[in-house]
Amino acid sequence: MKAFYDICFTTNEQYQFLHVQYGDIYIENTYAPLFKNWISYQRHITSVFPIAEEDTSGEFVWDGDSFSYERMDAPNQGFYYFLVKQNHLEDLLIQTLNLITDGVQIYDENGYALFFNQASRKLSQIPPTLDIRGRHLLDLFALDEQISTTMTALRTKSPVINRVDNFSTSTGVSIASVNTSYPVSKDNELIGAIVFEQTQNIIDCSKEKMAQAEKALRDFQPNTPPTRFSGYTFEHIIGNGENLQKAVRIARKIAPQNNSVLLVGETGTGKEIFAQSIHRCSPRKDKKFVALNCAAIPETLIESLLFGTQKGSFTGSENKVGYFEEAEGGTLFLDEMNSMSLAMQSKILRALQENSFRRVGGQKDISMDVRIISSCNKDPFLCIKENELRKDLFYRLSTVMIELPPLRNHKEDLEELIQYHLRSTVFQYVHSSTEISPEVMELFYHYDWPGNVRELFHVLDYVRNISDGNTILLEHLPSYLLKTKKASETLKKVPDTFCSFQNTSLQNMMDEYEHEILCSALEHFGYNITKTADALGIRRQSLQYRIHKYGIHI
Repeated sequence: MKAFYDICFTTNEQYQFLHVQYGDIYIENTYAPLFKNWISYQRHITSVFPIAEEDTSGEFVWDGDSFSYERMDAPNQGFYYFLVKQNHLEDLLIQTLNLITDGVQIYDENGYALFFNQASRKLSQIPPTLDIRGRHLLDLFALDEQISTTMTALRTKSPVINRVDNFSTSTGVSIASVNTSYPVSKDNELIGAIVFEQTQNIIDCSKEKMAQAEKALRDFQPNTPPTRFSGYTFEHIIGNGENLQKAVRIARKIAPQNNSVLLVGETGTGKEIFAQSIHRCSPRKDKKFVALNCAAIPETLIESLLFGTQKGSFTGSENKVGYFEEAEGGTLFLDEMNSMSLAMQSKILRALQENSFRRVGGQKDISMDVRIISSCNKDPFLCIKENELRKDLFYRLSTVMIELPPLRNHKEDLEELIQYHLRSTVFQYVHSSTEISPEVMELFYHYDWPGNVRELFHVLDYVRNISDGNTILLEHLPSYLLKTKKASETLKKVPDTFCSFQNTSLQNMMDEYEHEILCSALEHFGYNITKTADALGIRRQSLQYRIHKYGIHI
C-alpha cells in the first residue's frame, strides 16, 4: 500500500536532521543522497527548506518542486515532518481543457457533473464562481432526459454524435447547441461521459481557425521534396503463424536483390502488401512502385497502359508515358497476371527479354530498368495447363516464387488480425466495438474464409456499421455467415434425423442427404457454381443438374 507521505524525516529538538524514510521509490532515488548528507552533518532544517521553526504545517517550493508538509511531535523529544510532493497534472489538464474553444463537460456514470471548461460555462451562462461538482445534469439544465445527448450516451453506453440539444439556462435563456457525447469506460465498467458542445459562434470560429491553418500549410515550403511512395512495409503484415512467417522470411531475404518475384495466392491474401513491402526494402525504394491489376483492365487498354502511346498512332492518341516508363528504376507490379491474354503476355515477355519496348504506334525502342513483381491468384502450373499462362513467361518471372497462405491455412492469426483491424479503424465508426463474443469467434474459426483477409476485414466493417455496443454478437454478422452456421448445424444433425426415419427408402434418405450437402456447399462458396463444383469434385454440368433436380434456388 502506498504511504500517505512522500518523505518523512525526523529532527531533534534543535531541528537537526536525524533520520529519513520514503514513501515512493522514485522520490527515494531522487533525494536519498541529499538527505544522507544532511543527516551525517546534522544540518538544520531551515538551512535546507524554507520552513519556520514555529510552523506546524504549510507549503514551500524547493528545488523547483512544490511540497506540502505537516509536523508532529516525536516520542523522544523531537519532531516528525511529513512531506507530500504536489502533482500539477490535474492543473495542467484543466488549463488545457480551458484553452479548447468547444464547450467540454465531464459527468460521472450517474450524470453528476465533474467539470465544465470555460467555453461551456460561457455558453451555458454559468458563473465561474459556481461549483457545479456533484450537481446532476437535469438540475443544471431544463431538458428532456430521454433526448439528452449525455443521458442517452450513459444509458446506451454508445457515442451520440452531433445531436441538437435545446435547453434553458438558470437565467431562463433558451440555447440550442450541437452536442457529441462519448461514454468513458474502465475495465469494461462505465465510469462517466465527456460531452463536446458547439454553437453557431463556435463553429464560425472553428472555420476561421481552419482557414488560417490551411493557409499556413499552403504557405509552408518543405526543405525536402515529398517522397514519391508511401505504402506498405513488412510491418503491415499481421500474423505470426508459421505458414505466413515463412512467406515473410523469404520475401525479406530476396527484397534487396534484383530478381523477378512471383507471388502466388488467392484473392485477398495480401499480394500487393507483399509486393510493396519487397519494393520498400530494395535498393529501388526511392523510385516509383507502379501497380497494374490485370484482371480489372480491359484487354484493349492493357497494352497502351503498359507501353504508352505515340501521338498519331490512332484517332485521338497523344504522347503518353506507360507504366514501364513510369516505373523506370523502380518496381512494376503485375497483379493477377494470369488474367491477361496470351498474346499480351508474349509482348511483355519480349520486352523483358530485350530490356526495351516501343510505345503503341512508336518507331523508337525505349530501354528500361524495371524490377518485375507479378502475381497469380491460383496455382501457376495449373494456369499453364489450362492455357492461361505462357510457360516461358512464367519461368522468366518466377526466379523466386512465394506462396501466400489462404486465411483458412493460418487461422492461428485470426484473433490478431481481428484486433489489428478493430484498433486501426476505431475512429472511423460511431460504435467502436472492440470485443468479440465467444460464439462469433467460434464461427470465425470454423468458417473457411474464401475471400481471405479481405473478406474478414469487410465482415468487421459491416459489423461496425450495424452494431450498437462494445461487443460483436452473432446477430451483428452478415446473413450469409449465419446461413453457413445454420447449414453446418443442420449437417451435423442429418445422420440422427435419418436414424429416426420410418417407412423411408434408402434412396430418399440419400437424396435428402445430398440435398443438404449441396445447399451447404453452395452457401459456403457464395453460390459460385465453379468453386462449388471444384470443391465437391464434380463437373459444373453435374452440379447444375443436381441443382435443378432438387429445386435449389440460387
